Amino acid sequence: MADPYVRQARNVFTATIGSTDVVAGDMLYFDGTDWELADADDNTKFAEAIATNTFKTTETGTLCTSCVIVDIDAPYTQGTSFYLSTTAGEITTTRPTGAENLMQVVGFAISTSEVRATIQIPREVTISMQFPYTTHVAPQDRDNDFMGLGLDDDNAEVGCGFMVPQNCVSTSATIAYLWWCGTGTLLDTSDTYTIDASGGVDDETTSATTDGISAASLAVAANDLAVADVSAGFNATGLIAPGNYIGVAVKKAAEGTGGDDPIMLGLEVVLLVV
Repeated sequence: MADPYVRQARNVFTATIGSTDVVAGDMLYFDGTDWELADADDNTKFAEAIATNTFKTTETGTLCTSCVIVDIDAPYTQGTSFYLSTTAGEITTTRPTGAENLMQVVGFAISTSEVRATIQIPREVTISMQFPYTTHVAPQDRDNDFMGLGLDDDNAEVGCGFMVPQNCVSTSATIAYLWWCGTGTLLDTSDTYTIDASGGVDDETTSATTDGISAASLAVAANDLAVADVSAGFNATGLIAPGNYIGVAVKKAAEGTGGDDPIMLGLEVVLLVV
């Protein structure tokens, strides 16, 4: 962009500019101290505001969360979407393609010289998975209307997987829930499970990044539903990252004395996206 300027700025506020000079239309994020250039190479540096003018480093400037970015040299193609760029502070019509790049839509060209730019606040998205695969002879089972694979013995496993949304700004699971139910007999606390989670992108090994939970209780009353917070199994550095594929295995670590097998219903993972 050459000589851009901003009009129709909304939700304007003052802020301290960080270590780099900015120009009108630059995308910025708050680093905990001041405002730096946002960068799609790092999903913790997602765009949170837009510079309304040119400001020098350490100056107090004005930022906004919505505006029209105008460039009279008409560099835009009307009707195209704009993403946060991997060039710090800039916007681009080219969807970033690097491994774990953040895909943050920040604008839309309303003419050849104007981009309507809007910063969306992070919001929650829930990824729901059932367990389609078992490594054991665990049977399909049901209790009333709740159906799934059973964990019928020591080391029996069920598995599932999901891709982290490419607009994800979480660095770990905001929260994750594991659901199961009993059949006709109590499962006591001596029935336990482990969770193993691994993540990676194209050309990485399947064990590139791992996390998990060990020896948690599968206790559930007869014919009851049960849920456990398993967020701690998804917070290893680099596991939750844009575009990562996550594989999850749930194993029965101990059979216990209850004489019953849990029916594994599903896994819910809650992430923040922009």
